[in-house]
Amino acid sequence: MITKHINNLIYYIVFITLFFSKFALSDLKNCKYNENICNKLNQVVGIKTPMMVASGTIIDDDFIVTNRHVVEDHELFIIRFNDGKIKKAFPLPHNFPADLAILTLNKETGISNQFIQSSKINGMIRVIAFDQGRKSNRIYDKGKIISFSDIKTFPQSRIHTDAKSLPGNSGGAVVDDTGNLVGILASGDGNINEIVPISLVNEVIKNTSKQHKENFFKIGKNIRLCADNLEEAQYIQKNLSDKIANNIDNYCWNSKNKQLIDQAGQTFGRLGDLNKARKFLEKSVTLDPSSPNSLISLAIVYHIQRDLEKERPLLLKLLKLTPENPQVLRLGVQVAGILKDKEMSENVLELMSKYNKDALPLAKKFIENAFKSNQ
Repeated sequence: MITKHINNLIYYIVFITLFFSKFALSDLKNCKYNENICNKLNQVVGIKTPMMVASGTIIDDDFIVTNRHVVEDHELFIIRFNDGKIKKAFPLPHNFPADLAILTLNKETGISNQFIQSSKINGMIRVIAFDQGRKSNRIYDKGKIISFSDIKTFPQSRIHTDAKSLPGNSGGAVVDDTGNLVGILASGDGNINEIVPISLVNEVIKNTSKQHKENFFKIGKNIRLCADNLEEAQYIQKNLSDKIANNIDNYCWNSKNKQLIDQAGQTFGRLGDLNKARKFLEKSVTLDPSSPNSLISLAIVYHIQRDLEKERPLLLKLLKLTPENPQVLRLGVQVAGILKDKEMSENVLELMSKYNKDALPLAKKFIENAFKSNQ
């Protein structure tokens, strides 16, 4: 009990430091975008949990949507609105697999009303989220949509984009050129960011119930412990301890969270445990077949294991999704040459002539030598 009070005290000290010290409010008057986009600044909040700073998006007077991986198994959150007001919020348990969770400002109030949104995306998209550095809401540079899967078949799939974002933006609003809310930011690797489609909020609402509370927090604990062990593994260059490896294997798999499953696979791959990496990344791709980040990570594992027949269809998909990616082009040249796939080799060389001309002469030489060896 004493430990719990100390942890709560530390939590609120950090919260006060973060949310009250020298923060700047977003100035709608100086916003350089169209009115519909600028007005979305007031729809975004900063969220403080005992573990992180993140963002949230207001969907109703008493309700805020953020990521499931932000909520974890915590029962209380501190929310900072764009006008500087501070309130408490509480999670509503649900059993829908998307990386979304709804927070209520009224602990006694559940949510039943469907969230109305447009399904059409107009033009480019951009992230609006709480910026940790500025301590205020921010509108980031826009980008294009790279890929997305059928969310009815793959409820954990995301919209993939090169729109810019920063750490701490998870849970922020993603809008199109007209200011239409199209999704909630989930994650990214610095180049390709991932967005949960906004229509899935309604699926979460339909599956929200107090009867899911025990399992909701059980999964949340797995999410938290998975994230903790992944963070610890981040600073290890080799020889991951059996304890951390087993923790990642257990907690991340049982987190049922596509993002964490993906990160677990990448972690095992970086540390040389290719069999575990393959297990996690294959699962990630089944959850979101159009994820460039997952596809390239799995392609690299197949490549190192010399399972090129498995690698080829992944690269063919990536050549369509991210033809400018130099790593995809390089792997494509090698696989096309080794498998003597003439159509694939011609496709890769054509793309290299457009996106990576400096590497084209060496790629042509490799392909020519590969096909000569077949004569």
